[in-house]
Amino acid sequence: MKKCTVKKLLNSILITCVLGATVAHAEDASYVVVGKNDWLFTRYEFANPADAPDTEATLQLLQKVNKLFERSGIALALVIVPSKIRIYADQLPDSKPIDSYTADKYDNVVKTLRSGGVHVVNLNQVFLSAPQRTSDTPLFLHLDTHWAPAGALLAAETVKAEINGNPALKAALAATPEEKYTLSWSKQKVNQRARDLVKLLPKDSPSYPPEQTLMFKAVREKASQAGLLSTGDNIGITVIGSSYTNKNTGYPDGLRYTLQRDLLDISIPVDQGPWVGMEAYLQDEAFKTKKPKLIIWEIPEREMRSPPNYKFRDARYISDNNEWLSRITALLK
Repeated sequence: MKKCTVKKLLNSILITCVLGATVAHAEDASYVVVGKNDWLFTRYEFANPADAPDTEATLQLLQKVNKLFERSGIALALVIVPSKIRIYADQLPDSKPIDSYTADKYDNVVKTLRSGGVHVVNLNQVFLSAPQRTSDTPLFLHLDTHWAPAGALLAAETVKAEINGNPALKAALAATPEEKYTLSWSKQKVNQRARDLVKLLPKDSPSYPPEQTLMFKAVREKASQAGLLSTGDNIGITVIGSSYTNKNTGYPDGLRYTLQRDLLDISIPVDQGPWVGMEAYLQDEAFKTKKPKLIIWEIPEREMRSPPNYKFRDARYISDNNEWLSRITALLK
C-alpha cells in the first residue's frame, strides 16, 4: 500500500519523543522506577485520586465522540493499553508497590465507558492471566514502557475476540475487504533497540545489557484484492494510537494477521495526546475521501487522566475540551 496523505500530514506536525511525559517529568531522574530483576517502570503510570476530574472529563469526551462516530456510520473500538506497573506489579520495588487506586483504575474506566456505550477492548485481565506474562518472552519490555512483540500480538488477538463478540464491530469488519495474511516469528531472539526508560536514568546509573526478544511479521500471501494499482482506497480499517501503535512494536502487523485485513496505521507520539492525532486524521483527505468502516483507537491507560485541556501537556497541544469536541463534531458531519 502506498503511503497515505495522512502520514505526510502527521509527519509534518510531529516531534520525536520517547515517552508521554512532560518536559518537567523527562528532566526528573525520579521519573524512572527501578524494579526487581532489571525491570524499569515509569512513575507516570501511578494514578492519583486528584486526577479524578481530568479522568472524568476524558471519559465523558470519549463517550460523546463515540456517539458522533456512530452517527457517521463508523464503528469505534477503543483499545486501552494497561499500565506496565499493574501487569508486572510483582516486579516493582518493595518501596513502591502499586496502590489500590491505581490497581482498580483500569476496571473502573472500562466499566464507565461501557456503561456509556463505548466498545472497549479490555486488555487488563487478559494480560494479567496470560502465560506469556511470566515467560522468557514477556508482554512488556523490561527497559522500555512499550509492550513487547508478545504483548502486541496478544493485544491484536484480544481485539479480534472483542470484535467477534460484538455485533456492531463484527458487522463493520465484515464490510471491509478480506486479505490473507500469514504470521512468522524470528527463529532466534534479536536485540531490542527500544530502551526509552534507560535513556531517562541518571548518567551514573548501572548499565543494562541489550534486551533480546523474538520478533514477528505479517506477510500478505498475494497481491491485494483491491488491485496492483490501488492507492489504498479500498481499505476500510484505520488503526490509530500512540507509540504503542508504531509499526516497530508489531501491533499493526498483529492486527493485519488476526483480522485478515489490510489497514491504515497511524502512530502519534503520546506527548501530544490522543486528541491531536484523531483531529489531524479527521481533517485529512485520507478520511474525507474514504471514511473507514472501523476505527481501532489505542490509548494508554495513563492518558485517561489527560483530556485535551490537560495542563501538563506542551502548550502547543492543549485545547479547550468543548472546543475540541465542537471541531470533531463539525468534521464528522
